[in-house]
Amino acid sequence: MDKTFRFQCDRWLAKGEDDGQLIRELACANNDILELKERTAYEIVTVTSDREDADTKENIWIILEGKMGRSKEFLMENSSKKRRFESKSLAASGMLKLLPVSCRGATDTFQFSSKNVGDIAAICVGHCPKDGKKSSAKADFFWHVQEIIVTEMELCNKYFFRCNTKIPLRYKRRDYKVFECAKVTESFASKARSLVPVKYETIVVTGFEKGAGTDANVFITIYGLNGDSGRRALKQKFRNLFERGKTNRFYLETLDMGELKKVRIEHDNSGLAAGWLVERVEITNSATGVTTVFPCGKWLDENRGDGLICRDLFPRY
Repeated sequence: MDKTFRFQCDRWLAKGEDDGQLIRELACANNDILELKERTAYEIVTVTSDREDADTKENIWIILEGKMGRSKEFLMENSSKKRRFESKSLAASGMLKLLPVSCRGATDTFQFSSKNVGDIAAICVGHCPKDGKKSSAKADFFWHVQEIIVTEMELCNKYFFRCNTKIPLRYKRRDYKVFECAKVTESFASKARSLVPVKYETIVVTGFEKGAGTDANVFITIYGLNGDSGRRALKQKFRNLFERGKTNRFYLETLDMGELKKVRIEHDNSGLAAGWLVERVEITNSATGVTTVFPCGKWLDENRGDGLICRDLFPRY
């Protein structure tokens, strides 16, 4: 496969250094598999306006303007076998059988292969004669377009262009309309490209009541706007953790989760004294220095209170 994956550590694996851990989980720091490819496929959906004079029998062309460059011209061809760029009004009148009467405006879908232009900022749209003849480009011929949606198929980002205007039929390619992107729907894969590994300092404070400590194995899951950490064991070899009134510190590495929304703290109910009183959890993003406090003040004990041994904690603002 010839791919290289990098797992950054920059931490001690030593009993007498740092937090004393000899085992570490490392997040993949290499996003090469998500880098933009030089070529990609684009799906272009056109929505013809819902009016009687909106349709055209001619061709439409489009050029994508992106942060990484300009695409070639994509020609969206009409044909006698499959009519495109029709209005809903024509479909409702029975002149077009291919489109459902209930649609707001007829939609046509095209796919093209091209160099990747990156994030799309604008599109150039033109209306040209099918036969390519100058005499066919009559001044009073138009195509009225409501909206154009462009999807980059590699990452599935969608770009919406609100048009709602007439595109005049012109022989020369210098006559066209330009539309700026009105809305972008970004996929998770696209967002993941910009995420980097972050160390989260996780502090767990056990309560002061009698029997507050636990001998069970403890786990935590951190949830943020960009995703979650997955279920992580909170452990340190040769150390007795989660004792009454004690504070324990751990370092978890994962991709940047953005603003933290929730943590799930739980144990497996193992050991002689499994019941546990959790005072609070504090998590600090080492990259930003932002600390989020998650109050608890409840037992994780099958024999106390509500009997839960897994709790979702929410931030204190």
